[in-house]
Amino acid sequence: MAELPASLRGSAASVAPVGPNWRIIRDPLGVNKLFWTRGDDGGIVFAARPKVLVEQGHPFEGISAVPRGSITTLPADSADETAVQTIPLWQRSAARSLEIVAAEIRSTLNRYLAALASARDGAQFLVCLSGGLDSSGIAALAREHCSGLVAVSFDLERRRGESDDRVEAKRLAHDLNLPLVCVTSSPDSVLEKLDMVLTEGIDWRDFNVHAALVNASLAEAIAAIPTEDAKVVLTGDLANEFLADYGPEHYAGSAYYDLPRLSPGALRTVLVRGLDTSNREVGIFGAWGLPVVQPYAAAVDSYLALPADLLGSGDGKRRLGEAVFGGLLPRYAYDRPKIRAQVGSAGEDKGILALCVERGIHADYLRSRFASLHGTSLASLDRFIRAGMYRAVVPASRAGGAA
Repeated sequence: MAELPASLRGSAASVAPVGPNWRIIRDPLGVNKLFWTRGDDGGIVFAARPKVLVEQGHPFEGISAVPRGSITTLPADSADETAVQTIPLWQRSAARSLEIVAAEIRSTLNRYLAALASARDGAQFLVCLSGGLDSSGIAALAREHCSGLVAVSFDLERRRGESDDRVEAKRLAHDLNLPLVCVTSSPDSVLEKLDMVLTEGIDWRDFNVHAALVNASLAEAIAAIPTEDAKVVLTGDLANEFLADYGPEHYAGSAYYDLPRLSPGALRTVLVRGLDTSNREVGIFGAWGLPVVQPYAAAVDSYLALPADLLGSGDGKRRLGEAVFGGLLPRYAYDRPKIRAQVGSAGEDKGILALCVERGIHADYLRSRFASLHGTSLASLDRFIRAGMYRAVVPASRAGGAA
């Protein structure tokens, strides 16, 4: 790609030669990850995971992320200046009505999924279906574009039978006429993936680790599905950040997944910025060789133009869902209360969250284990992730670079 893109949506991270120079790109949302460090000879070494660089003998403390939303042209001649172009996160515009924005989102998602199906003609498409509104909407739209679409549902083995998520996924898959693969994992099989989740997810915070454990179980099962076709995984991730649709969970008298006490608009800014450090989808599925697509990323401009009164409101999300997906989904899909995939049910059985708490895999343990796996100190982690973002420095042909 000789010409620089003026805009970029979705996920991207690459290091590629362009003439005598090198071009380094990372998408504006920071969905894809890219890290670098300087070698003993002064050269620059890149990797998608810090663990790869650590295993090559580079100290964790010297590893930085490529800044999200940047296109860096690194000259082959170290005497030349490094050129950096910033890709805007989204096209800023005045807030528009729910109906107008919903139509834009529907149009963008349809065009994106149609283009994806055309580009990956012959692939086996699978959609992760929790039974929640976000994944249900993607399943309903993808069914119209991706022939042979298969839904996949996760559940943890439970003393009280199937989770609310599994029950709802079965009901919805039936009503959408989609085949459903049910992935039911034992507690031990989930937790044996913890080290992989910490290194591939590049995060130690409990919310993202718990979500990544769900995705790891899904990825393992999807990779094992026998087919000669290439597989592409679709998820409903990112809509929660765009709509500030998060809240704490409670288990055994304690609160988990706490968020800053901010206005919905300010909270959305924090959550979208925090995508820079969430590799719970791309990294985890990638560990099993599975490309994952998050269609909502293509509609980020429209989501961030929504009226502020829709943010942080379950009713607002329902109203938007009705406007975007309409009759594609049955009524119960809009009326169902929000349930986190890490939890799975509204009752006492709190799924992955409860499992980790009961096994002593708490926030301090996750932090310590991440540091151990990367050969670094606990103090260095505070410098690696700050305010929800990785330590980011522009790679430069000469030592240094702009933060």
